[in-house]
Amino acid sequence: MQKRLFTTIHEGWLKLLFTSFAMEEREWGERLYDYSEILYRHLRFVEDLYVKKGIEYSWERPAIPLEFTTEGEAARFCDEVLGRIELQLSDDGDPLAARMLSDLGYIRGELQENFDRTTKVKAFDRSMTIDGVAFEQEALAALMLFLFEESYKEYELIVIYSYAQTQVDDKRLGEIFQILIDESKFHLKSFARMMAKMGILAVPRMVTSEIYRFESLERFLREGIEEEKGAKEQCRALAEAVGEERFQKFFNFINFQEDYHITLMEEALQRIS
Repeated sequence: MQKRLFTTIHEGWLKLLFTSFAMEEREWGERLYDYSEILYRHLRFVEDLYVKKGIEYSWERPAIPLEFTTEGEAARFCDEVLGRIELQLSDDGDPLAARMLSDLGYIRGELQENFDRTTKVKAFDRSMTIDGVAFEQEALAALMLFLFEESYKEYELIVIYSYAQTQVDDKRLGEIFQILIDESKFHLKSFARMMAKMGILAVPRMVTSEIYRFESLERFLREGIEEEKGAKEQCRALAEAVGEERFQKFFNFINFQEDYHITLMEEALQRIS
């Protein structure tokens, strides 16, 4: 498999993922989300293969602007990158390549059947409202800052925890990182859907190798625990700022989830210490 394949699959995963958040027809959006999860698994399969073979790879990738105005254009947007992945895969009897090509063929078929969708996408219209709820200027500014910062942070954590899994042999550590990946995916989906409703959806900036290729797992975990504590305070402050009760409940819910993350990271720290 070609070295650049990892980068292209990473791009495909993110395009499917963020396109899924943008869709007005939520059943279709959830199908795209499921397909993005398949691409993420492809990414990890290839990563595992490269690690075992000692092949250099990188989680760095090009910037990804979201460029579509209808759901049909969005389907074409996703199909294009999946076509590039197919071209980089060699059907030479490799079971992994054969499975990936089968997955891609099915997903592309589903996308192509939806090229004619005419539903307008509102995820970039800067409405600044969520389900008809408008915010006071100060609350809106706090909410926007939080969503942009935290959507990047959750994406960053998915990358870091994914890479960390390749660096440990301890089964429980691997399980902890998987739980944290799944939790970060839930948070990213929650924040990105809010951004889509506000019309400000965007793919987060790239995570550089200096960030995810940490020199010390212990230091990374200690710093991560402090960052989670900071995230708790941000959620608490935002819950107070937004005013609307259902959003207060949501951000308090996220706040208390951070306690679980801290506990898991503390357990991981104990295992490596």
